[in-house]
Amino acid sequence: MGADLYVPGRALPKRNAGDSQVKQKYTLAEVESYVRKASQATGLGWGLSEEAGKAARWLAAFDLPGPEISLAHLQRLDCKDYKKYFPVTIDTRWQAQGDYLCPIVSGAALADRAGQMLAGTEFKLGEIAYPLLLVATIGQAARYHKTTFTTSWANIRVNCYENGIRIEGSRDDLLLARANSASCRHSTDLVPQQLPSTLAYSIEPSIWSAIDALAFKTYAPATAESRAGAGAGLTDND
Repeated sequence: MGADLYVPGRALPKRNAGDSQVKQKYTLAEVESYVRKASQATGLGWGLSEEAGKAARWLAAFDLPGPEISLAHLQRLDCKDYKKYFPVTIDTRWQAQGDYLCPIVSGAALADRAGQMLAGTEFKLGEIAYPLLLVATIGQAARYHKTTFTTSWANIRVNCYENGIRIEGSRDDLLLARANSASCRHSTDLVPQQLPSTLAYSIEPSIWSAIDALAFKTYAPATAESRAGAGAGLTDND
């Protein structure tokens, strides 16, 4: 599997030196809120949008590209029929009903089955998008149950602990947009490599603008009545 991999930065597609942008900082609460709203705007239900926001925040707390890959995933989803990304069991492996597994949907389903993992069940998944988003939901389950869960795909293994993570393997595989398979199981390892931060997360303006543009779609458009009701209105309470 290879040596432990410390990934403090975001290895997204490289830009030319002249295209570099000055990153801006946002609180983890802002990350969660905006990704949640962006998820709602693309058509995910309220519950799944909540999970998406929490996943982005969890990754950002470890300085991993939660907002970036959340945006990329949302832009690819066909949310008019997102149930096709839901898992069904075929020959002991979870497979999508159509196309590929959504890591938000699959992560929520696995979190609900954390008790089975604690009892020794290893869940095997078929083709899945952005498995790092799956890790985020599994990580929250590990924190809740005060234990360790391991998620593996390609040449990557990520241990999630109550208070940290350990990443082993290939950096390129960590950020895969699509993995042919993945697995999740309970682990007895107890030594995290990296602890979360409560500080702000730095992100490129173009990425944040795209998330903001999606989130903005959740706001109701202004009407003549709402504009007329802004401010003190027609009455004076003095």
